[in-house]
Amino acid sequence: MATVKDVAKLAGVGSGTVSRYISGNGSVSAKAAEKIERAIQQLNYRPNSMARSLSSRRSDLIGVWVPSLEGPYYHMIIRAVEQELRLYNKHMILANAEDAQSDADRRAHFDYLVNRDCDGILMSCSLQGTFELARTSEHFANLVLLNHQADALAGRCFFIDHELGGRLAARHLAELGHEKIAVITGRLSAQDARQRHGGFLDEMGKLGHSIPENYVVEGAFSYAAAERLVSAFLDMKLDCSAVFCGNDKVAMLLLSELYNRGISVPRDVSVLGYDDVDFAAYTAPPLSTIHAPIEEMARSACRQLLNLTYDMDLPFQERFEPSLCVRRSTAALG
Repeated sequence: MATVKDVAKLAGVGSGTVSRYISGNGSVSAKAAEKIERAIQQLNYRPNSMARSLSSRRSDLIGVWVPSLEGPYYHMIIRAVEQELRLYNKHMILANAEDAQSDADRRAHFDYLVNRDCDGILMSCSLQGTFELARTSEHFANLVLLNHQADALAGRCFFIDHELGGRLAARHLAELGHEKIAVITGRLSAQDARQRHGGFLDEMGKLGHSIPENYVVEGAFSYAAAERLVSAFLDMKLDCSAVFCGNDKVAMLLLSELYNRGISVPRDVSVLGYDDVDFAAYTAPPLSTIHAPIEEMARSACRQLLNLTYDMDLPFQERFEPSLCVRRSTAALG
């Protein structure tokens, strides 16, 4: 295996000149750079990544902090970020804060990424408080937030207009003639769930329909808890012709339990989801849902993080709009 000395000998320059060329630190003449590059190609030399990171004080590692790995939503984010990083020869370290019970616990998972010498960190943090996020960013500048809006962190927040998503859901069900609608929200401690639910209720009110308080049930985070919640929801035997679910995971579980109880979708009740995750097109029946551009948002956040961390100039946008995706789980009231 070729070494720096081998490259230097073939190029006719000093080892220090080769090291400066490889690390990008210090000046190297155009003539010397050409000789070194030719020698590298001829010898098939591959720089040692550890030595290169030490010389540049960069690890080429990006940390990704998520509150959970359960369900397809976070898998879609991780996949998109990993694919984007690969384009720029960067690598990912993941911190899963699923066991965190407090801001202090969540901060410990963040510190894990810092202590692994990550150059930048992307956080998916709808459950985090804005004050805590701002305090975190003061101690670690190369930070971007996914699925969160905060004026104090302008230029580093990437989000979907969930209020608009809630309004799109209300308009779709109202246009189908549904007036008696029940709602299973996301966890309302999360910013995105509150925005989505608020937009839905406000739009329904503008359309002349009100949702009784007892027709609104707050969702759960895990599959097991959501399964219990869906069963209890159906045991309430609400007189509704449609159900709007705050995410596709709950909608999928609802479809399954309705089938088990002999209730036909959409003949007896329409079901509308939210997110348009990977499995939404493959439920029975295929799930009508609000498409949230999750992967596009994650890629854009990743590009801005690369800009902040490595002085790149990649295009990005911060706000993304959802859209209605009609399949076969919703139908006109008839």
